[in-house]
Amino acid sequence: MFEFGTTREQMACVAVRARNHAVRHPASPMQDEISIEDVLNSKPIAEPLNILDCCLISDSAGALIVTSADKAGDLPNGPAWLLGIGEAHTHEHITLAPSLTRFGAVQSGKAAYDMAGLGPADVDFAELYDCFTIVPIIEAEELGLADEGAGGDLFASGASAIEGRMPINTHGGLLSYAQAGASGGMHGIIEAVRQLRGQEGARQVANHELALVHNEGGILSSHCTMLLGNQKR
Repeated sequence: MFEFGTTREQMACVAVRARNHAVRHPASPMQDEISIEDVLNSKPIAEPLNILDCCLISDSAGALIVTSADKAGDLPNGPAWLLGIGEAHTHEHITLAPSLTRFGAVQSGKAAYDMAGLGPADVDFAELYDCFTIVPIIEAEELGLADEGAGGDLFASGASAIEGRMPINTHGGLLSYAQAGASGGMHGIIEAVRQLRGQEGARQVANHELALVHNEGGILSSHCTMLLGNQKR
């Protein structure tokens, strides 16, 4: 906010967009729409975050199957192909972070893009770890989905909506679908696979050839970026 002028309203848009996507998910526990005003007026937690800026605390589970390319071709619903993956670890405690606007997603994203031979412009939609509303704003900038300092506008402009040019967290994310430790991040992978198959009905994105999934752990300490495609390259 100090460095780039990101606003509370832009952060609130992250929560509003996540909820708008969650109400379209039949398994989502959060089925009531929220507004920017609802977020700004919700219970203060730690300035500038209010309770609707914070992820859920949930009981949930997720599972996925990883197999060889030969076996994947025979699956009845079609596979999602792992095209690139990268990870990075920059610090443990937040006081040792090299920056408060740049973390390890730059490095993990570059490794994934390089492995796949692709770049941010090739991504159709993304599932980003959203433990707090500021986090996907920073991740989108680090991963090249938005210019530096423009992550807030990505959400406020409507570009991150399911109908937008860069849909983000199409299931509702941790903010409005589920956050249960490690399985919270797994839900992003599961949602990406389902979107790549084109089976998501009311929340199906129009372009679904390439998905980016990003998860982080610790205090923005450890990062992993995956690029998944519906076609083998």
